[in-house]
Amino acid sequence: MLRQVPWQLERELAAKMETKEQLTFTFYCPKVPKVKGYRKYQRPTLPTNQHPGASMPPQRLQQHVDQTHAYIRMFCGSLCGFSLLTLICMSPLNWVQFLVINDGLELYAGLWISCNHELCWSHTPKPPYYLQYSRAFFLISVLTILVALGWLFRACLPRRGRMTPNLDLKVSMLSFISASCLLLCLILFLAQVHWHSRDAMESDLLWTYHINWGSDFLYMFAGIISFLNHITSRSPPLDQNVTAVPIDKSRLGIGPVTTVPPAEDAESGFQTESTSEKEKKLSSTEL
Repeated sequence: MLRQVPWQLERELAAKMETKEQLTFTFYCPKVPKVKGYRKYQRPTLPTNQHPGASMPPQRLQQHVDQTHAYIRMFCGSLCGFSLLTLICMSPLNWVQFLVINDGLELYAGLWISCNHELCWSHTPKPPYYLQYSRAFFLISVLTILVALGWLFRACLPRRGRMTPNLDLKVSMLSFISASCLLLCLILFLAQVHWHSRDAMESDLLWTYHINWGSDFLYMFAGIISFLNHITSRSPPLDQNVTAVPIDKSRLGIGPVTTVPPAEDAESGFQTESTSEKEKKLSSTEL
């Protein structure tokens, strides 16, 4: 075999070194704080809160929370106001259509409207007074929701007066009461219709009657939202004057632990200073 030329050996060694350099990996080990007396311990890094409200001052954050509750109250008030306006517009209209079986005559009636035919109900009340009870519950429903709207309107004007305490809870209760009264009104009116159309007539409820059911559902929805707003607003407000006493705790059993509270530590220091002063005074008097 022929001997390799020295420059060929140098070329092969250089190629091997390049391949070794390509295969090597480097790891970045950042410097972390150590605990005195235990070099292998690395202090864990806690995650930081990246939420935009984390750096917001508590007073500004509380202001945003109050504005959110005010907007929810306005939304509930708009639902109740729209339902009340719908009820007022639908109340003077006809709610039911009657068809006389014998001659095919069409008759119309409503909550506040009575037809002149002998088969329909007249203006003179007759037992079992379903219609009169229905009208009474309708009026109670309207008056109750008017009180709730008055309180909400007053809350939107804080400069005119103080806001009613527990406003959201009271509005929720009034909304539920109004929805219950309207529900009884619609059920009693339906009982009145069935009672008059047993044999000689057929009844057909009009669209105005069904719209009142939508208003009842809006009352219930507004009451639920107002109750949830009351629950969320019961959380204590953010206070900047709250002071917390820091407590030293060891991490993973490493490091000093303060077992004496700061108040007791100050008292003990004061006692030691007073005893040292007394000893100095006694020594001076003896001399």
